[in-house]
Amino acid sequence: MTGVWRLDSLPSDVLILIFNYCHAFDLVRLSEVCTRFYDIIHDDTLWKKRSNQPLVTNQASAKFRERCNPLLCLRKKWHVSHNWQYGRYKKKFIFSQKAKLMPWLQLTDDILWWSGGDRLCGFRRSEPLRGTVLVFNENDIGSDICKFVVKDEYIVSGHRDGSLKFWTKAKRGDDHICFSIDRAHSSDVNAVDKIGQIIVSGAGDGIVKVWKLPNRRYTEPALASINVRDRIWSVVADPTGLKFAVGSSGNGDGPPLNIFDIECCSISDIVKHNWRRGAGILDMVWDNPHTLLTCGYDTYIRKWDMRCGMCVSSWADPTSATLYCISSDYQHTLVSGTQFNCKAVLWDQRQKHYIQVMPYVT
Repeated sequence: MTGVWRLDSLPSDVLILIFNYCHAFDLVRLSEVCTRFYDIIHDDTLWKKRSNQPLVTNQASAKFRERCNPLLCLRKKWHVSHNWQYGRYKKKFIFSQKAKLMPWLQLTDDILWWSGGDRLCGFRRSEPLRGTVLVFNENDIGSDICKFVVKDEYIVSGHRDGSLKFWTKAKRGDDHICFSIDRAHSSDVNAVDKIGQIIVSGAGDGIVKVWKLPNRRYTEPALASINVRDRIWSVVADPTGLKFAVGSSGNGDGPPLNIFDIECCSISDIVKHNWRRGAGILDMVWDNPHTLLTCGYDTYIRKWDMRCGMCVSSWADPTSATLYCISSDYQHTLVSGTQFNCKAVLWDQRQKHYIQVMPYVT
C-alpha cells in the first residue's frame, strides 16, 4: 500500500506553483499552518508578481526612498499598498492646533516637519506604539510661515513679512543656528526652494528672486530678480538643478506656469495650454527632468511633458475642490490634498479615476 501524499511533503518548487494560484490573504493564513509553509511564503519568490510596480509602496525611485522609513520587503509592499487602496489605516494624533491656519508639511526619512502660524516643528518618526518625540521646535519666530522646504542640512522658510529664514537641522551647541534675509521681498513669501547653494523664492508681489545661500555674517544681494506680474504661489527646481518652475495665481497677463533657466533666469521651456483665467497653480512636483505635475485652483492635477511643452494627462478632483498640495512617488502614485474637509485623494497615473479618498474623521 502506497503512502498518503501530504501537501507539506511536496517539493518547494511544486508548492510555489500551487501557492501562486492563492490570494494573498490565503497565503497569510497558509503561512500559519507549519514552519515550512511559513518559510516559503515569507520568501520574496511568491511576492514578486504581486508586488510588481505596486501603488504607494514601489520604492523604486532613489529620491522616494530618501523619505521612506522603513524600506519594505516585497510581502510588506503588497500588504501596505492593499491597505492604502482600500482605505484601511490607523489614526495617531501627534499634534493639535486649535487656531485656524494653513499648515505646511514635509516628510523626510526620520522626521515629519510641520509649520503653522509662526511655529515650525519636527517630530521624529517612530514605531506606532511609541510616544511622539519633538526634535525641532521653533515658535514665536516673529512672522507667520507661508511655506518652507527641508533640503540637505537646512530648513528654509518664507514668511508673511517678506523675510527668508534659515535653520540647521542639527543643533550646534545649545540651539539650531538661525539667520535670515530681512525684507527679501516686499510682500509675503509664498514659495521657496533650495538647489545646492542657491535659493529661489517667490512672493505675492509677483517677484521671483534667486539668492546665494547666506551665512550669519553677511547676506549678498539677490543674484537675479524676475517679475512675472502675477501673485506667485509655488516654486520648484527640477531634479537636474538646471531650471525651475514658477506657479502663479493665473490672474495676470501671462500664463500661470513658467519654466526658467537657473543660470540666466530666462524662459527655458514654453508651455502651451488654453489657460482659464484664475486657474492658478498652488503646488508642483517634478516626477523626472521631463515631467512636471501641477495642481491648483482649476481642481485638476495636470501632467506636463517638457519635451513637447504640453499637458499630456489630467485628473479631476472627485469633489471639484481646489487642490492645495500634491505628492508623488516618482513612478505611478499621486496623493493630492483638497480644499474640503481635510481630504487626501490617492491616484494611480495609469488610471483615469481616483483610487481612494482618505477622509478626516473627528
